[in-house]
Amino acid sequence: MKKSLLMLAILGTLSTAANAQSNVTIYGILDIGYVKENGRDLRLADNENNAIGFKGVEDLGNGYKALFQLEKRFDLNDGTLGNSNTAGYRGPKSANQKSFEGGANAGIAGPFGKVLLGRVTELTTETIKKFDPFRQVGVGSQFYSLQRAPRIDNTLRYDSPNLDGFSFGASYSLGVNTNRRSIDEEHHGSLEKSHADNDGYAINLSYDNGPFFATANWSRLADSNDSSTWNIGLGYRVTDKLRLTASYEDTDSKGWRGNSTGGDSGLATYKEDDRLNGRQRNLLAGLQWDIGPGTLNASVQWDRLSSDYISKFSGKSINGTDEAFRYAIGYTYYLSKRTSFYGNIAYTDYDSPELSEAISGLHNDSVTAVQLGITHRF
Repeated sequence: MKKSLLMLAILGTLSTAANAQSNVTIYGILDIGYVKENGRDLRLADNENNAIGFKGVEDLGNGYKALFQLEKRFDLNDGTLGNSNTAGYRGPKSANQKSFEGGANAGIAGPFGKVLLGRVTELTTETIKKFDPFRQVGVGSQFYSLQRAPRIDNTLRYDSPNLDGFSFGASYSLGVNTNRRSIDEEHHGSLEKSHADNDGYAINLSYDNGPFFATANWSRLADSNDSSTWNIGLGYRVTDKLRLTASYEDTDSKGWRGNSTGGDSGLATYKEDDRLNGRQRNLLAGLQWDIGPGTLNASVQWDRLSSDYISKFSGKSINGTDEAFRYAIGYTYYLSKRTSFYGNIAYTDYDSPELSEAISGLHNDSVTAVQLGITHRF
């Protein structure tokens, strides 16, 4: 009997040690609600992107860890893969949805920082969205630039450790093919002809210490004809409950095949000469204020787009000076640490119906959007 108890104690100790060395976490977001815009039917859509994922960490000793992530994205209203039915309208789904659209990577972390390989979150997007009170989701989201992707493929990403509030990040992404003689010409013509077979790069510098936080980014997506985006974000915590932010983004778009995210950018579609020239600038001021059992979010932003986008309704193109202003306010009520209700409303004033169509898919001078829903995290 004593020997049996001793063996059980040893096995229990070994099991505890193994669990301490390796840990796999299942996590997810479930979000669903109603969205109504003038010019579009009432629909069920999400605010946060619905996802289920797996994260793993193995302790290698001496401060080193092995990491991995696999994350699926889906629409909760119909259970299908992808995130097409979002409050920030993106139109129909691609026929080639990725199995792990939310990320698929492995890497190692240690005293030097962290290195990931595979499909990863794009640095420019991950760091600047923190300065949008709506975190670039839902009807109040910051306007998305022509050349910024939420996640990118075939990428090596490095993140430094925190050094007195400063952190540094960099990434390198492979294009479709650097051998121009064998480039895939299946989608939107020849990348060789349009010189859009470049590799991708990104660099980030961030600071967060005390009441002040900031970020600065420069990126170039793979297969983008050497297009680039740069942005900066500034924030200040007035109190523990009140946060003020501002950001500016400037995109120089010369065309994008879209391989980095597995689908084409909504605006960066190639013309007959397989090129698109455009520039997009965005300025945003935001506020987050914890009031009662929830958070008040508000933002004002200006966006200017010059593009070769041709309206399918009027046949007109954006004239190079078209601007839009968006005013958004929302409140998130926390039922618990994991579950919340939200309500958002946004009004966007466009210079022209063509600009509205390019951004929202609606051929209107202005768009008012209302959104109500529930989010649960696990």
